[in-house]
Amino acid sequence: MDKVKFVLVGAGRAGMVHGRNLTGYIPEAELVAIVDIDENKARQSAEEVGVKKYSTNLDDILKKEYIDAVCIGSLTFTHREIVEKAADAGKHVFSEKPLAQNSEEAKKIKEVVEKTGIKFQIGFMRRYDPAIRKAYQMIQDGIIGDLVMIKSTGRGPGLPPAWIWDRSKSGGMLAEVSAHDIDSVLWFTGKKPERIYMEAKNFKSPQANEKFPDFYDHYIVTISFQDGPLGLIDGGCPVGYAYDGRMEILGTKGMIRIGTTEGNGPVLMTLDKKAICDTHDAWRNRFKEGYLEEMKSFIRCIQKDIKPEPSVEDGFRAVQVVEYAHRSLSQQKPVYFDGEW
Repeated sequence: MDKVKFVLVGAGRAGMVHGRNLTGYIPEAELVAIVDIDENKARQSAEEVGVKKYSTNLDDILKKEYIDAVCIGSLTFTHREIVEKAADAGKHVFSEKPLAQNSEEAKKIKEVVEKTGIKFQIGFMRRYDPAIRKAYQMIQDGIIGDLVMIKSTGRGPGLPPAWIWDRSKSGGMLAEVSAHDIDSVLWFTGKKPERIYMEAKNFKSPQANEKFPDFYDHYIVTISFQDGPLGLIDGGCPVGYAYDGRMEILGTKGMIRIGTTEGNGPVLMTLDKKAICDTHDAWRNRFKEGYLEEMKSFIRCIQKDIKPEPSVEDGFRAVQVVEYAHRSLSQQKPVYFDGEW
């Protein structure tokens, strides 16, 4: 297979990161069509990346065009239906995170993937960030000894779109903003959670609470792993100052720190002894290389008949952690994890 032919479903911010990568940076890929419920957005996005075909109907594209894979960048609550359509047509699937808005939907996706045998990769792009991958290998090599604690921070400058405020559609802020943090902690530990505890409050977004009383914009989640380390996830939007994605891994023989809030531009040193620099403005820029490399890996897996990673199982596990964290939040106490693993 010289080129893997894609249809992109969902031409929003995350979707078009993949659309631009598929058309501009990956010669082994061909983006055949773009699908979006907004016809104008589908047309404009197709024009931007030089794709001739666009539609509001995925079924139409699957019937009329030769497609190898579907790239899902649409809203979370649409994922299951799209995966089912793609799998029924024998198409491989790359899906943005989170896998689904709840574990019931996520499990159905997992069952469809397992039943049909299609290649499926969930978009946890941090696994393909060079610094994070190097840190992961350092841990595998035992450089910092046994793991003691893993902390992952994920904070965004602005408040996400209003549909995300509805936990029944998005899985909540923890799922939409910090799914990457959850997966990173699970990936680094390689162990099953034992207890999960969550605290959350709404500090900056009173308008969201008017319609959704359970909305929160800042939170902390702690995870105690079976025969393993402690995990800590802290997140929030909007924080204003930057897109802030960092990790800190403590071991018995040392510590690894990954990421900074500072951007890649120059640092101005002034005569009044101040240092001035830009901060990371967006996730798509902070993890630009990760987004590109994850899609390259997915394409290689299709061409070489290899199981992609991160897998549908990884996506399902992250959704479960979100649900147990919300259970803890509602009960105001730690909860024991007895979900599937």
